[in-house]
Amino acid sequence: MKKEDVLIEILGNKYSRGILSLTSRMECSAIQLCHELGIPLTTVYRKIKILEDTGFIKHVKTIINLSGNEEKYYRCVIEAVTVNFNKGMLSISTQMEDCNDKIVRLWKRFNYVNAD
Repeated sequence: MKKEDVLIEILGNKYSRGILSLTSRMECSAIQLCHELGIPLTTVYRKIKILEDTGFIKHVKTIINLSGNEEKYYRCVIEAVTVNFNKGMLSISTQMEDCNDKIVRLWKRFNYVNAD
């Protein structure tokens, strides 16, 4: 399946859209996504796997909670999606964020917090 077809399928799913939307604003754990979006935790994990496999979200940090369990946090790396339909042909282009640079991510987070 082409990446464009996968993206259309993902954007057509309300749970995937919700996860992308929330993780584009802040880093979230599966438990946070479950509570914020009202999605069953098993569904959240299944959607995270799909979104991570396609490269649309990235695992950005892991925190060990008080009970000793790891809690992974995710962030959407899609900056923009453009859909064109021209002469019967559908094309999609994505602009992805480079989230490998921790300083850039920290700076963006700092700017986002100060924008309020």
